[in-house]
Amino acid sequence: MLDLVIPPQPNPATTTLPPTWWAAGLTPRERRSGGLRPAWVDFAETALATAAPVAPAPGPSWRTAFASVFHPFVGAVRAAIADAAAGAPAVDVVPVAEGCAAQLGHQLAGLAARTLVLELGRARRADRLTGETGEERFADFVRQAGTTAGLTDLLHRYPVLARLVAQAGLYAIESATELLGRYTADCDALAGLVGTGDLGRLAGITGGTGDAHQRGRSVRELRFEGGARVVYKPRPLGLHAAFSDVVGWLNPRVPGLELQTAEVLVRPGYGWLRFVEHRPCADLTEVDRFYRRQGVLLALLHALDGTDVHFENIIAAGDQPVLIDIETLFQPVLAAEELDLDADPASVLLARSVHRTMLLPQMIVGEHGAVDISGLGGGRVTAPALERVDWLDAGTDRMRLARVPGGPGAGVNRPTLGGVDVEPAEHGAALLAGFRAGYDAIATGAAELAPLLQRCAAHQIRILVRPTSFYARMLDETTHPSLLADAAARDDAFALLHDDSTDDVRRALVESELTDLWAGDVPMFTGEPGSADLRDTEGTRLPGLLPATPLASVLAKTAGMTTIDRRDQEWLISAALATSPAEETHAGTGVTDGVLPSKSPEPAHLLSAACGIADAIIARASSAGGRVNWVGLELVDEKYWTVLPMGAGLGEGYTGVALFLAQLADLTGIDRYRDLAGKALSGLPWLVSTLEADPELAEAAGCGGLLGLGGVAYALARLSRLLDRPDLLELAARTVAVMPAATPETSPRFTTGLAGGLVALRSVATQTGLESATVLADAYAAELAGRSIDPDLADPGFAHGAAGVDWALIGHPRETATLPPATAATGHGWCSGLAGQVLAYAGDPDVLGGLDEQVRRLAAQDPLRDLSLCHGETGITDVLGVLAETGHAGAAAAVERRTGQLLTAVEQDGARCGTPDAVPSPGLLTGLAGIGYGLLRLGFGPRVPSALLLQPPTR
Repeated sequence: MLDLVIPPQPNPATTTLPPTWWAAGLTPRERRSGGLRPAWVDFAETALATAAPVAPAPGPSWRTAFASVFHPFVGAVRAAIADAAAGAPAVDVVPVAEGCAAQLGHQLAGLAARTLVLELGRARRADRLTGETGEERFADFVRQAGTTAGLTDLLHRYPVLARLVAQAGLYAIESATELLGRYTADCDALAGLVGTGDLGRLAGITGGTGDAHQRGRSVRELRFEGGARVVYKPRPLGLHAAFSDVVGWLNPRVPGLELQTAEVLVRPGYGWLRFVEHRPCADLTEVDRFYRRQGVLLALLHALDGTDVHFENIIAAGDQPVLIDIETLFQPVLAAEELDLDADPASVLLARSVHRTMLLPQMIVGEHGAVDISGLGGGRVTAPALERVDWLDAGTDRMRLARVPGGPGAGVNRPTLGGVDVEPAEHGAALLAGFRAGYDAIATGAAELAPLLQRCAAHQIRILVRPTSFYARMLDETTHPSLLADAAARDDAFALLHDDSTDDVRRALVESELTDLWAGDVPMFTGEPGSADLRDTEGTRLPGLLPATPLASVLAKTAGMTTIDRRDQEWLISAALATSPAEETHAGTGVTDGVLPSKSPEPAHLLSAACGIADAIIARASSAGGRVNWVGLELVDEKYWTVLPMGAGLGEGYTGVALFLAQLADLTGIDRYRDLAGKALSGLPWLVSTLEADPELAEAAGCGGLLGLGGVAYALARLSRLLDRPDLLELAARTVAVMPAATPETSPRFTTGLAGGLVALRSVATQTGLESATVLADAYAAELAGRSIDPDLADPGFAHGAAGVDWALIGHPRETATLPPATAATGHGWCSGLAGQVLAYAGDPDVLGGLDEQVRRLAAQDPLRDLSLCHGETGITDVLGVLAETGHAGAAAAVERRTGQLLTAVEQDGARCGTPDAVPSPGLLTGLAGIGYGLLRLGFGPRVPSALLLQPPTR
């Protein structure tokens, strides 16, 4: 098809390129197959031979200036598209052709930017540029590079760049010509789609929006003089129509919450969508309806295994969330090992849950913060969190590349009221209500829905193999000039695909991915819901790569939707909505309401409450084969909450949950707690083996006491005794062996660094007699004690600040911190507030300004509604209990009083976690396991050593 749009062959006498200048632009695979002269070479030579000798004047921006360097290619494309547009009905030829050419020019500028900037720097250093200012010298460089001689020389030295530029031009002609031909065939039907008798003249084609696939094809928007707009999609849209049929089935079953779908015109291999306008909500009633409908849509997407519903794929049209891209419904589980019984069951659960849709908030943590790109929470302008490539001193002869903070941009996915975006977290109840309505309607009508789903069996779906961002970054990074002189070098850079392919399915797709990447496309694979086969962009069928047909998976899911599953999904929705706040202060939430009893209850009463918490944890466990794990809310980078399968760490991972369950089993003799604790540890041998094979990964895990390998070693030593598992002692020794050495760069903190690692190792040594633990503990202590007070520890708290370091170094000569008083911001908790300070400096009361006074102050604090160990009530009682064990009468009296208050709070309001919105989460530091463990500490004293302080058992 490309041969149809190649201009006439050039006169060889008009080009100075040597006959085989293009050979280095061929990949090694192409050279091995014969190295035939490709179409892009003819296009490049023709464009150069027929172009004006001088480039047009540079534009106002660096991008338009660099685009002008490639005016022969842009001009050839403009002329070809103008010819195609002239043959189409009612087209304003000039703006259509100019618009398409301008889009190509910006694309070529992006492809060549790194190379042109390199050449700009060389010209400046060689004093080949004229002009008084940097801007004038930049413009002179562009004029020189844009002459026929300058551009010919550039492409001769960078034949891979020549290939990319010429390919892009050919694909631009082909895709635009194809679009205009389809518009010609469908213009009458398009008038019916937009509801008007006459569209008027086609005034412009904008885009492409989204990523380029299938040789430069992308979604385009057509604008008409009368104001009408339609969206062109160069791929089959049969699934869109089928989705509308499913919505039509669902709507009568959710009265008042009927969903709107985008109107579509289906054609063979492509289709058109009526443009969906973003509209604000008129009042709060419409806002509430929007989020209820969003809940219904979420239930439907979950049932249909939908994914990739990010903020660019949803439009808020008044009280309707309209989905405009549904090609990733029926998304399969790609790799067979993800269904392996030895896989992490929490990861499997999350991969098949509402979380997978990407409609719910998901915090993506970058170099400069965190950002949400979900369909529900993304789409707003926020502080740049991710990293992007940009140019400093752009448009001058000092132009250079830099990596700067960036963001995903704004969208129209959120409802607005009075010109202001409405926060989804404020309407969680409405979202959950809509989800329940949609879920129940699908669950009860699954048998009726099945025939509609079976009609989708032959429709095309897109199969997501890797994140689009991975491909996009690879395409961008491989435009470095060092990779553009010989295609073999760029091909070597693409070998990262092999390294990233950890399963048989992805390995089988690498060759197809390479073909697409060399075409400048984001690789795309398609399939059908009723088939286990995949197809690549060139239509090659790749048989049997899926472990099951997507349709069979969806039918099984809808048939198995139950109230238990709905409850699990509702927890995930609540947890995802709670991740919206950007940062966590670690101050416990407000005090309890009402008067609570002050008398300490009997141990049996506390034990019963702890059993209730354990049963709640068990109810949320995910299991497969012999392994158990949980999905929880976890702090990433110590300040961003996100929903994740639990890792191994003591503070927020499954070892902490196992420690609580094992301690409870030791006190009650109940086997189910002991059995579950053992199964929770079944992934640890694999993890330790992985760390042994990859010291850099162990270094990244860190040595910390609660959020590092120190805590894992401590938990294994404790669990070996509680579960009567000698094999865990060996695993503890192996964990100690992979813990990183102390260096001046190692964090000093208790949770993540040397202070916690030191305490954990001493505890392990006490429990096991392990000499290597003692040696490493001494090394950590020497490194910490030799440091001056770290400016990084301006936080006076225990978990992350000076108090934890000073407590870990008790007995070592060292200057201690000067503490500011605890405030409302730091609170009274263990991690960053008064409780941690009192604990750390109980033996040095001058630091506190009097121990008795600070204990009275701590004891007088009203009980917190937050009951967590980290920054809540059980953490405060844990500290008071430690002080009481040393004989402090005031602390002992406070513990007796607060124990009854804590138990009453649990019985009245439940075990309120230290997570955002108190969403129940299993973890030890901020979740249910820690609250349950705190109850056991209060009831059974020395038999339950402090997990916060990594204490060894005393008996």
